[in-house]
Amino acid sequence: MIIVSVVVLILIGASLGALLGWASKALKVEGDPRVDELEAMLPGGQCGQCGEPGCRQAAEAMVDGRLSPTSCPPGGNGLAASIAGLLGVEVSNDPDAVPLVAVIDESNCSGCTRCFKACPFDAIVGATKQMHTVISQVCTGCKLCEKACPQGCLTMQAQTIQLNTWQWPKPNIA
Repeated sequence: MIIVSVVVLILIGASLGALLGWASKALKVEGDPRVDELEAMLPGGQCGQCGEPGCRQAAEAMVDGRLSPTSCPPGGNGLAASIAGLLGVEVSNDPDAVPLVAVIDESNCSGCTRCFKACPFDAIVGATKQMHTVISQVCTGCKLCEKACPQGCLTMQAQTIQLNTWQWPKPNIA
C-alpha cells in the first residue's frame, strides 16, 4: 500500500512539474529588448532623480514614453543622446547646462558619514569623525548626499573646468 502511495505521489508531482514547465514556455510574455539595453546604458546608481525608484523602472518608462531621455541627470548629455538614438527620438540639448558636483564645507563637517553612505557612486571618501572629500571625477551630481547631510555643509556647485572636463567651444553656424 505504501509503494502505491509513493508511486501515485511521484506521478502527481511529475505531471504537475511538466504542466508548470509547459505553462512557463507557452504563456511567456516577451518584454521589449530595448528595456534591457537602456538599463545597461544607465549609471545603475538607483539614485531616483528621474522620479523612478530604480534604473530598470526608468528604462521601462523611457521605452513607454513616460520619461524623456534627458531625465537621468547623472548620465549627462552624452547618455541622453545615446538613449535618444536608441529610442529614435530627438533630444534638446541645453548648451548652458553645466554639470554639478558636490562640494563639502570641511569647516562645518562633523564626519558623521551620512553623505558617504548615501552616495550610490562612491564619490565621497572619508572615515567616521574625520574630514570627508568628494572625488569630482566620480560625482554625478545626483544630490543624494546633499539631502543626507544634517549640517548642510554639502552644496552642489558647477564643475570646475579642468583638463578632463574642459570642452572646445562649439562653432557658431551662420
